[in-house]
Amino acid sequence: MKIHCNTVLWLTFLCSFFCMETCLADQIETNTPNTRSLFGKAQLIGKIEDSRLVECSGMDASSTARNLFWAINDSGNGPFIYALRSDGSSMGRVQVIGAQNRDWEGLDTFIWKNRSMILIADFGDNKEKYAAHILYIVEEPTSKDQGFADGTVVEIAWQIEFSYPERNHDAEGVAVDVESEKVLILTKRDKPPLLFALPLIPPNDHVIAKKITAVQHIPAPTTEDRQRQYGKYRSQPTALDISPDGRHAVVLTYKHAYLFTRQYSGSWLEAFSGHPITIPLPLPEDRLDLRQREAICFTPDGKSLLVTSEGSAAAIYVLSPP
Repeated sequence: MKIHCNTVLWLTFLCSFFCMETCLADQIETNTPNTRSLFGKAQLIGKIEDSRLVECSGMDASSTARNLFWAINDSGNGPFIYALRSDGSSMGRVQVIGAQNRDWEGLDTFIWKNRSMILIADFGDNKEKYAAHILYIVEEPTSKDQGFADGTVVEIAWQIEFSYPERNHDAEGVAVDVESEKVLILTKRDKPPLLFALPLIPPNDHVIAKKITAVQHIPAPTTEDRQRQYGKYRSQPTALDISPDGRHAVVLTYKHAYLFTRQYSGSWLEAFSGHPITIPLPLPEDRLDLRQREAICFTPDGKSLLVTSEGSAAAIYVLSPP
């Protein structure tokens, strides 16, 4: 069958046109703010049962045990890590021997050389007066009876003492990127927040954090927010976690959470320079048991999020795929 030359040229033009349109649409979608949510509405699943865990400032899932999460108190509450289930029921606590709790504000779990590890960040600094901070790394405790008796202890595997370049900062967000062997730190009171990185295995006794980027696209408090008590602080980051597959990072604030995505060949610099997906949470004035939210983490399968707050008997919410 013969095909006229003009027909061939016309078909070639149509194919080129539609390919160009598709590429342009992809580019527009990539470069504009994304308001899609990968998670459904937050659902209450429990409350923190342990009366000693009254200022939960960090939480993450166990790397080895099913339905086990680790959490910490902030300053003045002793060097303990608390074990709990997703519904908040207590599984006891473990003392970190040799550590001090000046102001513990972040916790992250990760696998390192086939060992399940927990990083505890003593880097809270409300008045930005401390020149140095410490990250404690311990091996995750194990229990045969699914609980930890009082008196259970764990030793420090190694620690990272660090300072920031140029000036002091307050921070509450920390996460380990095992692939790059880096610890990511997100500051709280800077406008915009700043993302720093540290080596997971420090080359010497004291290291200087490296600034990665300023995180520009976390929405500022609205006029309505500012009319609420402490509303001007609602965009401050209070927690950070990286998904098990290493592609997503969730940032918690006093209002909502925000999801940043890294392409397979991309960097965290590129991810945090872009627009995040907003993850709506109940507003602080609507849920008093979630009014000072300072801990968020992915579940072990990476499909859901748990979020909780400071305060006695604080609520635990889960956000799962819709």
